[in-house]
Amino acid sequence: MDENKDKAPAEHAVNPGVIEQLEQIKSTPDNTAARLLHFLVDNLKAIAIGCGAIIVAVGVYAGVNHWRANQALKAADSLGVLLIQKTDPKARVEALETFLKDAPASLRPTVLLELAAAAMVGQQFDKASTAWTELSGSSSADMQVIAGIGHAKSLLMSGKAPEALTLLQSLKGKAPKAYELALTRQIAVAAEQAGNDKVAQDAYTELATKAEGAGKPYYEFKANQLKAKS
Repeated sequence: MDENKDKAPAEHAVNPGVIEQLEQIKSTPDNTAARLLHFLVDNLKAIAIGCGAIIVAVGVYAGVNHWRANQALKAADSLGVLLIQKTDPKARVEALETFLKDAPASLRPTVLLELAAAAMVGQQFDKASTAWTELSGSSSADMQVIAGIGHAKSLLMSGKAPEALTLLQSLKGKAPKAYELALTRQIAVAAEQAGNDKVAQDAYTELATKAEGAGKPYYEFKANQLKAKS
């Protein structure tokens, strides 16, 4: 029994080679090395526990990420089923609004795009505008423009041409150059519907100057028509 008492627990056993290296460090005149040795010896158990905690934390973090990834995949599958089953625009809007409440952040832009599109088709323009507005807060410059144009379209279709024109004009000043003509076309339409012939004429003139192909004669015609009208 005494023999077992004298034995150190296996978990505290130290490799003889490590002990020899520590003794060598201890015997050196370097005080820094000596202090390091005493710190390691005095705090060996705490350090071991700390290392174990880090390993556990990493494992938990990895497990959480794995769970989140699985949840996102399940949500994407559910969204696909919803889009297949809900073909009626209004029913789709209602289902997407419910789905959006618990949608993973990575899937939210896709759900909002589907919601905006379905609301536009179902002539639920207020709901479409709400979805487009949230999408316009994206960090992507492309998505900001797409959402802005979609929002302006929903305003136009709900009889709010002046608001649509203001939105499009503010958007054009900060949008990437690739969207310049698309925004100018929307500005021309919105301005004409809003009764702002001067802005509409300027937009059509710009389109006639920069556009190519079959649309060019039409833009020239619209610009001249509005010029004669003013």
